Amino acid sequence: MSAQNHRVPPDRLIGGRPHQASQYYDAGLDFNCFGEDPTIRYMLATVPRSGSTYCAIRFWQSGLLGAPMEYLNFRVVGNLLRRLGYSVEMEAMSLVNYWQDVERLRTSANGVYGFKMFIANYIEIAKRAPDFLAEIRPDHVVYLTRRDDIGQAMSYSRAQRSKAWFAGVPGTPEVGYDFAHIRMCLRSINHQKNAWEKTFDLTGTTPIRITYEDLLERGDACIQDVQSAMGIAPESRSPIDVPMIERQTDGVSLEWRERFMEDSLREQQRLEDERAKEQEPSVET
Repeated sequence: MSAQNHRVPPDRLIGGRPHQASQYYDAGLDFNCFGEDPTIRYMLATVPRSGSTYCAIRFWQSGLLGAPMEYLNFRVVGNLLRRLGYSVEMEAMSLVNYWQDVERLRTSANGVYGFKMFIANYIEIAKRAPDFLAEIRPDHVVYLTRRDDIGQAMSYSRAQRSKAWFAGVPGTPEVGYDFAHIRMCLRSINHQKNAWEKTFDLTGTTPIRITYEDLLERGDACIQDVQSAMGIAPESRSPIDVPMIERQTDGVSLEWRERFMEDSLREQQRLEDERAKEQEPSVET
């Protein structure tokens, strides 16, 4: 099957440049060393701005947890689709073949295959090919969240408005503080987390729960806990050289947080005043 015969979407662009995540789907990062079906499949379920790319790379670098990237997010896997000869509009049977090809390339030597999924992508696949979603049901689900939901909402707001989802992107526009948008992002994050919880309930899934903060604070110990929970035997293996993304941290976050807390208190007081006014008895004349 030739890639030239199929329309493949371009990778998301930032300032005319390929999305930085596209590098993680290049052939140079394939394992291509496991010739059978994976012995363990897991899904890294997550929500935006929870440090999921950082987590996925840390898992990948261990050499024991596959390469859990967004293989079903067709907005970022243009490189992969192109070199494997598939189209984003592929039918269900081709989707199965594509998935088998990805498993072959991205299963680590110990037989572990992982993939990352946002709830929006999960729902999209469920609508597009429900039988396929049932077929790829993982043996384990690792659910990554972030304890600092306000920091997460600020990061989400900034990324959405600047169109830059990674640090160090040349030409990233500056975006100012926007209380209403940050509040909207906070609600969106909570909605997506609730959607995952409902999905876990409906599918009878008990996820392995970790947080971004756990991963930062405990590092390898957190990763080893995940391996143990999935029954993956510890092995002496050299770390895999996978490039790490740059963390997005700067002084703006502290300023935005202080302003958001102040604005939240003012908004809460305004709502309370409105409710109190509504409850005041009307005066008849």
